[in-house]
Amino acid sequence: MIKRVFWVTRFFVTFFPVKKVNELPLWNRAIIKQQSKIMKTHKTTFMKIYFQIALAGALLFTLQGCTTFFEAEPASDPEALFEDLWTTFDQDYAVFEERGVDWYQQYTTYRSQVNASTSDDELFNLFAQMLAPLEDGHVTLVAPGKEIWISNTIRREKIDDGLYSPDLIQAQYLDAGFEADEEENFVYGKIRNENIAYISFANVASNFFKLDEFLDTYPDVSGYIIDLRHNDGGDFTYCYSEIGRLVDQERFVFRSKTKNGPGYDDFTDWYDWSIKPESPYVNKPIVVLIDRYTISAGERAVMAFDVLPNVLMVGETTNGAQGTQIGRELANGWFYTLVTQKVELADGKSYEGIGIAPDVKVKNTIDEINAGMDGVLQYAIDELK
Repeated sequence: MIKRVFWVTRFFVTFFPVKKVNELPLWNRAIIKQQSKIMKTHKTTFMKIYFQIALAGALLFTLQGCTTFFEAEPASDPEALFEDLWTTFDQDYAVFEERGVDWYQQYTTYRSQVNASTSDDELFNLFAQMLAPLEDGHVTLVAPGKEIWISNTIRREKIDDGLYSPDLIQAQYLDAGFEADEEENFVYGKIRNENIAYISFANVASNFFKLDEFLDTYPDVSGYIIDLRHNDGGDFTYCYSEIGRLVDQERFVFRSKTKNGPGYDDFTDWYDWSIKPESPYVNKPIVVLIDRYTISAGERAVMAFDVLPNVLMVGETTNGAQGTQIGRELANGWFYTLVTQKVELADGKSYEGIGIAPDVKVKNTIDEINAGMDGVLQYAIDELK
């Protein structure tokens, strides 16, 4: 049966009618970068073009959907939904071992609690209980009228979420006239009364195109602070394509392999990911700030910066959810996400469920934040003075 799979990023959810995870399309970052620049000068024309593309895509999706038009709709009773969710994780979830979860034991524990009369609320809660031991920031469950449920406790309960404040940084630490886009996907400027430049990335997307501009704007500073705290991911290839001016030589960062079949060991071959130098090279001390909310492509960006010899990591250990996230839809209209990829660093170890540790651990307190202080940022400033 053809299933609808959706690729999840911070900005959009795209549906693809596919049979296997590895049929999802790959995007060429260089082309997108070029298109992004062209669109700045041809906005009206491109709006028309994209409307036409969207319309054509909708028609194409409808036509593709005709391949399943005469197939029976999947059952949407509670027992069938449970079997669907459990089986999809069993076949496609890549990191049970890293997460220390016996998925067959989860079936034994929860299957007997589901029957034909199980209510939606009861079923949602049972799903959440079954998925909770994964402690995975990439595993979510979405149902109408309910707040999105996240397997990772830190993100679900927003633990220490208030210990990072972009507003505080802008008000207390940056010179007037700092640069930012409307949604503050990036913010950069000069640290007040210091010869230090600061840039933050809220996600990993086209905002990383600003890195080159940032380096050109502040060529004579004593060092750079790159703030990846609360970076909620996106597409790590934006970072890897734009980081080149900070790279002295080609450096291996990590390798990944992706589920390509229902078996426990059904994976693609390992694929190596590296960062490569581009000119003009910028050789200055860099402090990268991280925290427990740095996740997904944000963590892969951390991995890239971490292999550079002139980088110091400061803050807290990252979230520990580093594989590729995809989503699925249940027959009752609920959505959920899962991870289909294993990731290993140069030391041959997986940090899934562990996170990337800083070189120097510094954690803000709520009293500091309320007093207008960011101790993590201040440590970076003092380090670069």
